[in-house]
Amino acid sequence: MNAKDKRIAEHEGIIEKLLEDNARLKERIAILEKHSGNSSKPPSSDIVKPPKDKDRRRKRRKIGAQKGHKKHSRTPFDESQLDNIVEVKIECCPKCKGTLTLSNEPPKIAQQVDFDGKTLTITEYRRRQYQCDHCKRGCIAKRPATLKSGLFSENLIATTSYLKGRCHMFYTTLQDFYKSLYFINVSTGFLTNQIRKASKALKQSYEELVQQLRSEEHLHSDEKGHKHNGKRYWTWCLRDKRYTVFHIDSTRSNIVLETLLGSDYEGTISSDYYAVSRKFARWSSASNQYCWSHIIREIKYLADSSIKGVFCYGNRLLEQVRLMFKTIHCRGKIGENTWFRRMYSHRDRILKVAWQRLPDSTDAINIAERLWNESNGYFHFIVSGVPPTNNLGEQSIRRVEIDLKITQGTRSDWGVRWQERIWSVLSMCVQTGRDVFLFLRESVAALFGKRKTLSLLTK
Repeated sequence: MNAKDKRIAEHEGIIEKLLEDNARLKERIAILEKHSGNSSKPPSSDIVKPPKDKDRRRKRRKIGAQKGHKKHSRTPFDESQLDNIVEVKIECCPKCKGTLTLSNEPPKIAQQVDFDGKTLTITEYRRRQYQCDHCKRGCIAKRPATLKSGLFSENLIATTSYLKGRCHMFYTTLQDFYKSLYFINVSTGFLTNQIRKASKALKQSYEELVQQLRSEEHLHSDEKGHKHNGKRYWTWCLRDKRYTVFHIDSTRSNIVLETLLGSDYEGTISSDYYAVSRKFARWSSASNQYCWSHIIREIKYLADSSIKGVFCYGNRLLEQVRLMFKTIHCRGKIGENTWFRRMYSHRDRILKVAWQRLPDSTDAINIAERLWNESNGYFHFIVSGVPPTNNLGEQSIRRVEIDLKITQGTRSDWGVRWQERIWSVLSMCVQTGRDVFLFLRESVAALFGKRKTLSLLTK
């Protein structure tokens, strides 16, 4: 081989290497160009975020009052601020039924603020103290049932929980709200206790929804990660046509579905292609319907590729999916037998195109294998009548995303329970056309024994 041939061979080797590098770089660029429109990435990932400072070490504080924190006691309302004064008296000694003489001791004072939607009312209850003439015992008038809720009446507890849960207010914002509008000085700790009461009031209604999940034939499922006291937690969303249940857990495994639905669940679960749903279906009698919106975004990513073979493959497959959805939207406009015949034809065509002229691309091969291996999961909607997408589940989880973006997650176990209960109530009220505040008020009243506990399943 002469020098010229050696140089040509050398150049051909260089060209071949450059072509390989070029293909590799194109694939890398395509990955970097992924966004929420052509992949399963969340919309929040479209925003370029600055890198985190690795040297920064955040010191984690304990929950609640810090060491050395000085206790702040609320100053009682003075007499000029009171709207009503109620003298609480008793007629005879509760022990021996003897005659009572009014004691020289001052009455025990308890104040309560009520808001009926129009006016704020401050009432002071003065419980008189007595001494029995017969047994010489000291006694005090019984605390009125109205004071069971404390300083805030049921109406104000419901108002506080509405502002916190529905309006996403911080505790400090609530503190300013009551101080500026109603001249009521309360601590954030006091407001926290009001939310605890509201959470307790919603417990039974929430647990009723959780139990109802096991009897549903179809559920939409989705999950969202968030921070809990610096750790990674997950909010699970399970939605039926009539209601939505949110559940917060420290794990994203199939154990959560098994706990909520039971291993004998036989319904259909609409979800993305995450491994949890597949694993739960293998362990139980449940059927999967994988969301077509997710795989369509991944096919669009292939159709946007700068590599010709991948570009053509993505567009061919995308066209077949478009034709299938065109037929899906025609249901009810054409005969049922015709619709089923066309749908099965679309299914066969999509599976065939997925393997025709398959390019040497990892993403394309993954989609082809997924459609073939999980065809029952992707085309289950044809026979079951469930939607082909999980859009309802994703719509429900957006409420969580908005709230968590404002509140920055949870810090306590009781806060976790409050969040899943109030999110479930808010979603349920929207789906059934109920008034959120009225439901909260009735639930709080039931907590203090004034009404029967409400059900979210019946109006």
